Amino acid sequence: MDILLSRSLVEPDATHVTADQHTLLMLNSIDMTGDEAHALGAGRLNHGFASLGLRTMLSTQTLGAALEVLSRYFATCSSVFRMRIDYRGDVAEVSLRAEGRDEDRCEVLEEIWFNALYTFMCWFVGTRLPVMAATVARLDHPSVHRVHWAAKAPLTRGEISSLLLPRTCLQWRRQVDDVEEPVWEALRFWMDDDVGSAADVQTGLRSVFNRFEAPARATIDDAFNDRGVSDRQMSRRIKAQYGATFRDLRGDALVDVATRLLQLTDMPIDEIGAQLGYAEERSFRRFLRNRVGQTPAQIRRARVRAPRTSDQAVRSRIHALTRKMEL
Repeated sequence: MDILLSRSLVEPDATHVTADQHTLLMLNSIDMTGDEAHALGAGRLNHGFASLGLRTMLSTQTLGAALEVLSRYFATCSSVFRMRIDYRGDVAEVSLRAEGRDEDRCEVLEEIWFNALYTFMCWFVGTRLPVMAATVARLDHPSVHRVHWAAKAPLTRGEISSLLLPRTCLQWRRQVDDVEEPVWEALRFWMDDDVGSAADVQTGLRSVFNRFEAPARATIDDAFNDRGVSDRQMSRRIKAQYGATFRDLRGDALVDVATRLLQLTDMPIDEIGAQLGYAEERSFRRFLRNRVGQTPAQIRRARVRAPRTSDQAVRSRIHALTRKMEL
């Protein structure tokens, strides 16, 4: 572990890692085992597996087509993973299952690639996907029954790892060109777009809410405008799926992004409110006070400045490791 942390430019006593350092930790884990399956006994994956998978996705034009070809790629080129896309009305479920001798280790492997798959999907369409709900197979996942750290969606435990998306997302078109280093480009997009990154937090905000000019006023009809069911039916489905109303979920997302902007940037409070869709600063203040019991100024004063290793040094190492994974 000491060697892994050292190679990832993380101090041994660190209580926080940046998005870049987290990515470097993952890549160093792969490199140190010499196996993209993290030597978890579920069958070997060579270093080119991820790169070739991304290249198969780039042979298509829509997200739905990319996932279908990726599913066939997994079935043909891997004894480890099985991927499926199932449809239930206006909802698409993208699921991933790792198969091998040790079920516990397979669940760990499943979680690793579950996050990678979501990263690759977002890179393909050039924005964060509006995930409705997520499941993971690991019983001890730290976010179970809360919110998935990457997809920002309600998370529960299930038999397999899966994402629930509005079916219309599968019609979204490819936004990236053929590139020489797809693994590096996908990871770089993810790090640059991360709403937790102080360097590019406004870009992350626009990506999360790219479909809404005023996310604070977004409605069910805005989010599911091709669903073929009434708002009342959709409200019941949302409530049954993860025990919350659309308004509550929207409020949670607004609080999360507002908190990040307040604590990671020096943007004026009125500008943050305007970004989120509040016409008046007092409306934004009232929303936060009612939702979390704090004013924007109180949230900002509570921010913690985490010490940061040189981003350039971390990214240089990430780039060097991804080159081993490219075909």
